[in-house]
Amino acid sequence: MLHFRLTDSGILVVQPSGPITSDDFSAIQVQVDPWLEAGGKLKGMLIDAPEFPGWKDFAGFRSHLRFVMDHHREIPRVAVVSNDEFLSALPKLARHFVKADFRRYDAGETAEAISWLESPHEPQRPSLRHSWFPAEQLVWVTIDGKVTTEECNDLLRHIEAILAKHSPISFLVNFEDLEGVELGALIKDTKVGFTHLKSVKRLALVGESHWIKRITSFPNPFSLEIKSFDEDQEHQAWEWITGKATH
Repeated sequence: MLHFRLTDSGILVVQPSGPITSDDFSAIQVQVDPWLEAGGKLKGMLIDAPEFPGWKDFAGFRSHLRFVMDHHREIPRVAVVSNDEFLSALPKLARHFVKADFRRYDAGETAEAISWLESPHEPQRPSLRHSWFPAEQLVWVTIDGKVTTEECNDLLRHIEAILAKHSPISFLVNFEDLEGVELGALIKDTKVGFTHLKSVKRLALVGESHWIKRITSFPNPFSLEIKSFDEDQEHQAWEWITGKATH
């Protein structure tokens, strides 16, 4: 169960008092969405949970992240106040596939969290973000904006460090909004693709663009498995890429 309120400064404060269900965030949307449509602006979202009770089921977890994803243009920042180990780790995961900036604070630091949420916003985050999930042998990449050569170089260093210890690996690439690629990054990406292709087991492409689906229809002379998924099929993409899909 979630208790929530909107502060005068435009911060959505969420306080769980029991396992979170998908209906909890539906209730928040009923109040918040009309307020936004009427011209209200959110400075951020505060999750205040010194002892996080968890989610009732996976649907509750997905609704939590989906709420932020659906409102990422209205929620520029999310602050987590908790000593709970799992909730404290949530920003490390969530920052890779939502636009909102995440920051964690220890229990009792609610004032500091609110101060950060109310402070002037920092420059926009990189267009290319990535994370490594060792247990799944998976690199998760999110693209949102124009990919620069510097960002591509950073991803390459990340991948090569992984391949020095693990092979083969898989990639899940989430195309939120690809606005273009710098020429240097495009050349680098092409070289990386051919150099390390033999070390890639599966590639899942998530997004709504038609060209993403066309890529999977091209002749594939390599052993690499490629599959495309719509934006709302992120969970199915994860299950396929990790070999947990039932079909």
